[in-house]
This record gives sequence, structure tokens and C-alpha cells, in this order.
Amino acid sequence: MKLEIGQGKNQIIVTPESEEDLWNLMLILRKGDYIYTRVLRDVSTKNSKSKERKPIDIKLRIENTEFQPLTGKLRIFGVIEEGPERFGVKGRHQSAYISLGQQIILEREEEWDEKTINKLKSSGPKGRGLIVAIDYDEYAISLITSLGVYNIESNSIYISGKDDPNRENEIDSLINDLANRIINYLSKEKANVLIIAGPGKLKDELSEKIKSMTNIKIIIDNVSNGGIAGINEVLRRKSIIDVLKEFSSIKSQEILDEFMMYASEDRDMIAYTLNEVYNAAKLGAIDKVVILDKLIYSIDDNERLIAEKIIEYAEKTRAEVIIVTEDSIVYPMLSNFGGVIAILRYKIPKDSLKNYSN
Repeated sequence: MKLEIGQGKNQIIVTPESEEDLWNLMLILRKGDYIYTRVLRDVSTKNSKSKERKPIDIKLRIENTEFQPLTGKLRIFGVIEEGPERFGVKGRHQSAYISLGQQIILEREEEWDEKTINKLKSSGPKGRGLIVAIDYDEYAISLITSLGVYNIESNSIYISGKDDPNRENEIDSLINDLANRIINYLSKEKANVLIIAGPGKLKDELSEKIKSMTNIKIIIDNVSNGGIAGINEVLRRKSIIDVLKEFSSIKSQEILDEFMMYASEDRDMIAYTLNEVYNAAKLGAIDKVVILDKLIYSIDDNERLIAEKIIEYAEKTRAEVIIVTEDSIVYPMLSNFGGVIAILRYKIPKDSLKNYSN
């Protein structure tokens, strides 16, 4: 993320350079902040009855934001505070789409704090990986980023029986076709690691073919199935988690596994739901916390404030904080626990966390 201070300390000029940058912008923007940007809008002049789509420069008072994964865009919705008078757009609602490489000016009523500025400055891509799960019945290709896991392609496989003379030719054709498509995905998504998994030798043949075409790091693993089921199995394997720890979407799975272990063996070492985790955070008792990003930009002011305070208290006490999106592999389970879970530094009885207040 490129960042510089604008006119006064309540203005910053930013240029997002990765999807992680767009996501971090969404997390720090609040209702009531302002953005100066250019948008396309249908406008009419005083001397014309018809409308024409024109690019206009506006100052938008932000009402909400929406991150759109894999599109390279952040949608910001709000009310126009300033715009060309001849078009009469002031006070109208407007959506602005922020793209990678687009410079924008952000303004806040008070000064931007150093913590927020440093967070934006340190924002950037954390790497990408491609996962392929294949057997003789189906395959799937998924992209894993620090923000989540996205299915790119999945399909059934039809290969003749072992006694059919065309079988080997069909396998060769499948391997060649898949290898070429995977190479294209690796280039397009700028992935720096490839994981190929499956129960049989198809994964090995596919790996050898890709090795002959590129020098990307390839990890081969044995799983029970191809397809989406195989992808999900890969993402829960300890060996893969160790390799991909730089991805917060993978690290969150590791913390969730630890949380579930404590849930069955020692419940006083964990907290969940906003209220419990907030109380633990105020006590400085959090060691690790995983929280859904939607709580941080919730339209519910109280919910958003509590989520922000959890992160603030946790970071002050050097706890590990992982923020995940709805595309994360832990999202379904995390939702069942109120959108946030924490592992504690020491035991706290559950009733204490529920009743504690300050």
C-alpha cells in the first residue's frame, strides 16, 4: 500500500496495490469518513433533458463498504458531500468502486492515528497458493490467499476401464490439459506454491508434467478423495498447515483446532462470543484470537465497537490476532461461536467471563 499524508493530519492519500490492501482499507474505514474519488454517474445539464454518463470528481461521506474478493475492487457506498454544482449531485447516494493502482484521498473528522497509518503502510500481499485434488473420478482446483480459499474449477473425470486400449491416451490427454490450465492459473493468480493431492498415481503424473513446464515449488500429498472433498482434506492436514502458516486463513484453522481441543478437555482455557472474548481481552488474558471481519465493519455500532476493542486490547498485550473473511475455511465453525474465539493465557472460569464488567 502506498501512503502519504495529505493536507493536514486528517487526510491521507493511499494507493492500494493488492487485494489485501483493499481488504485492510475496508477494515479501517468508518461510517462518516470521507473519500475523494472519481466516479461514473448519469447526469443531466440544465439545457438537456437526457442524461449522459460522465466521470465526475466527488467527495463521498461513507455509509458502508463491501470487499469483493478476486475482483480487485472495493465498493464504497455513501452520500455525495461535494461535486460539480452544474450536475446537482450533492446529497445524492453514490457507489464508488476502488480498484488496484487507483489513488484516493481519505479524510476523517479527527486525525488519523499512528496505529491505523502503520497498519496501512505494512499492508501487502502475503502470498498465494494453488491446491489441486485429483482422483480417477473428479478434480478440483482452488486458490488459497491470506483472505480465504476460493474454488476456481472443479469437474468430473471420465476415463475408460483398465482393459480399454484407449485408457492411457485418455490419461495423457487429461494430464496435459490439466497441466496447461494449472500453469495458466499459477501465472494469472501469481501463486508461489502448488499443492497436488489425491489417493492414486494421477497426482504424481500431474506433478511430473508440471515440473517439466515450470520451476514452481510443488508439494505432493496423499488424501482420500479428489474434488472439493479432497481440497477440504488437504486444508486440514498438519503437514500442509505447517507449510502455509503465512496465510492467516490457514493459521486460523490451526487455532480453531487448538480451541476445539480445549473445548473438550479444559473449557476454562477458551472464550467465545463477543461478550466473553471482550471481557477476557480487558483482563489481558488472550493469547490468540480469531475474529470475523464482518464484526469489525458491522452496521451495528455496539457490535463494531466491541470487536474493535477486542483487537485493540489483544494487540496491546501482544496476543496473536487473526482476522478472517467469510471465505475462510473456518467461517462455518466460527459463526457457530458468535464470530470470535480466543485461547487464553491462563484459566478463567466461564461464569467469571460472562459476569465480568469494568
